[in-house]
Order: sequence, then C-alpha cells, then structure tokens
Amino acid sequence: MSSERKFGFLDHFALWASLGASLYLMPFGALLVPALSIEQAILAAALAGVIGGLLIAAIAGIAASSGRSTVELLSAPFGEEGRWPVGVLLMARHLLFAVFALVLITDSAELISERSLGTGLRPLWVAVFGAAALGLALAGPGRVSTAMKRAGLWLVLLVAIAVTASAYAEFEIPSYLRRPSVGGWPSFWQATDIMLIFPLLWLPIVADFARFGGSSRSAAQGSFAGVFVASVWFGALGILYLPATESGDIPGFLVGMQLGLGALALLFLLQIDEVYVGAYASVPAAESLGAGARSRFAPAALLVAAAPVAMLANVSDLEGYLLLVAALFVPAFAIVLARALRPDRGSALVAAAAWCCGFVLYQWITPAEVGWWQDTISTPFDGLGLPFAVSNDVTWLGAAVPSFALAFCIDLVVPALARLFSARPRVSQPAG
Repeated sequence: MSSERKFGFLDHFALWASLGASLYLMPFGALLVPALSIEQAILAAALAGVIGGLLIAAIAGIAASSGRSTVELLSAPFGEEGRWPVGVLLMARHLLFAVFALVLITDSAELISERSLGTGLRPLWVAVFGAAALGLALAGPGRVSTAMKRAGLWLVLLVAIAVTASAYAEFEIPSYLRRPSVGGWPSFWQATDIMLIFPLLWLPIVADFARFGGSSRSAAQGSFAGVFVASVWFGALGILYLPATESGDIPGFLVGMQLGLGALALLFLLQIDEVYVGAYASVPAAESLGAGARSRFAPAALLVAAAPVAMLANVSDLEGYLLLVAALFVPAFAIVLARALRPDRGSALVAAAAWCCGFVLYQWITPAEVGWWQDTISTPFDGLGLPFAVSNDVTWLGAAVPSFALAFCIDLVVPALARLFSARPRVSQPAG
C-alpha cells in the first residue's frame, strides 16, 4: 500500500469537488425556500458545507495516516469478528447507492432523450452509464485521479460555470425569492440538517480513497476544500433555480436549459463519478468478506445487480432507504473519531452501545421516511409516552449533529469514567 500512497492535495480536492458538484444536491437546496429567505438558505448551505467538510476531512486524515479502508476503520473497535458484519453493511450500502445513482442519472437522460429523439431509451442509458462507471472502477483510483487532475476537474468546473450561467440566463432570480421568508418548515437548523444529508451520504467511501493519501494534512485539507466549495455552489443553485422550473426537479432543470442532447454530456460529467466511487468502494468491502483475489470483480457484480433494479425503480422509492443507511453510519464514524483521540483501546461493548444510541437518537429526532420503518421505530417511543418525531415539536433541532455528538461522547467518556472509578482507592475493612 505504501507505494500507492501518492495522493496529494489536488487529488483529494479533485475527487471531492467532482462528487460535490452533483445535480442531486440541488433538490435539497430547493427545499429551503420560501420558508427561509435567500440569505438564510445560503447561510444554512454554507454552514452545512463547513460541518460536512470538517467531518469528511477528519475521516480522510485518519485514513491517510493509517492507510486503512472504511471497513477496517469501522470494524477496528470490534476486533476481527466485526469485519464480516461491517463488510455486509457496507456492501448493502454500496449496492443501494449504485441503484440510486443509476436511477438518478438515467431518469434525467431518459427525459432528455424523449424531448430530443422522441423516445426514452432507458435500458440503453442504464447500460451506457453502468459500463462507464465499471470502466472507471476497473482502471483504479490511481489512473482515475490522474485523469481527474489533468482534465476531469477542469471540465467539471467549466460545466458548473456553464450550468450557473445558463440557469441565470434562463430563470434570472425567481421573483418569490425577493420576498421575505414565509416561515414554517424548515427552520434554519432543520435546513442545515437537510443540507448535511449529502456529505453524510459519502462518509462510507471517504477512507477507501483517502487511504492512498501521502499525508494526513493534504488529505484533510483537499477533502475539506472540495466538499465545501462544490456543495455550497450546487446547494445555492438548487436554492435559486430549481424551484423556478416547471417541474421543480433535476430532469426538468436540465431540459429547461435548452441544451438538447448536449445536456447528456453535462449529465455524464457531473454524475458518473457518483456511480464510480460506490462501485470501487465495494472492493475493500468484498475483501473483508473473504473474497480475496476475487474482490476485483466486486464492482462488476455490484453494477450487474444494480442495473435491472435501476430499470424499474424511481428516485422517490429509494430516497428514504438511502437516508436511513446514511443515518446508520453517522454515529459509526463518531466512534472512529473518538478512538483516534483516545490512545487506549475501548471495549467493543461500549462501541456497540454508542453506535446504537446515536442511531436511535437520529431516528427519534428525524426518522427516515420509510413507512414500515417509522411504524416499527415509533412503537417503543409511543409506549413510553414520548413524542415522535421530536423535530415536529422542536422545530430548530436537526438530527445529524446530536446523533454524532451522543455516540462520540459515549465512546469517549464512558471508558474514561470507568477508569476513574476503578482507580479510586478502596478503604480496607478492619479484621473481625
């Protein structure tokens, strides 16, 4: 691994700027208005960019310093027996995200094709984008990173500028954004939590690429800069322009720019990297499951399994499950950071308790919008007479930061308290 650890600042920045420059971020921004004013909404997006960027930077720094993949970092608190269940969770996450990324890019390509050619050609676009992502995954992070530094990053930057200029020329500043905020959902802190969703979705793949970093400093700085710049940029585009389209969604936004089939090239440049990173991240996860040399075939197996589902699924069917998985990994990475700060190894029991408590708190505050899951998770809270979900009553409260903070504190503080009490001198009793 040491011979491969050559990624510098620009490698990390190129990766995260390309991932952050995502059309999928725009619908989150669109949710913030008109409840918030344009200034409040952009401030919430910027604050989420700082928090998400710092979290991804911290994980990237740990991975670059240790050379560990995601599955190695997450399973370390549980020992060798933790590698298999963590690997299964990660493989499920990567498959779900591969389906979601393919559906997202295919939905837009299908609408563009219908408007320009008179037919959607959905199977063709699933095959084309899946094959392109597989080619990138098989090329490996080294070759892809070199290509991104030399050309990919600059193409994405040009596309981002073109999207911004085209959106302004087509829609200008929507008239309703010139009015004061109307209030209601979301509040400022709920808006920040919404904009945090996107960087949190990427937590399970950070270490799989950052482990190739030459230094922890460059990995952390490059990752933070890329996440912050791109997520705030495209979050602001969603705030300003997505609500101005007739359909209020990504395909409608692309069609509204009147680019014809040229929108397909824009779509490819901005979205294909999302399919690629999820496919490549399946390699270390497969290794943890004992695949050995066969793990190099994991991206192909993942994309082949995702393709038929992407033919039939809708984005709205997948979003709730995707956010549920994202909430599962937020407290897990809080434990990774807590263990990095504590030199001694804590117990697996404390790590498991911290993970569970953080996840339950997240779902108590803002449960994922999956019907059967909400029915299940609400039952114990209803039995205890507790409100569910908390964010319905406490409108300023987000879920990501409290979930992370609770898991972090449990894993950091509980062992320290245990050592403190065990170190207290015991008063000996006199002989009878």
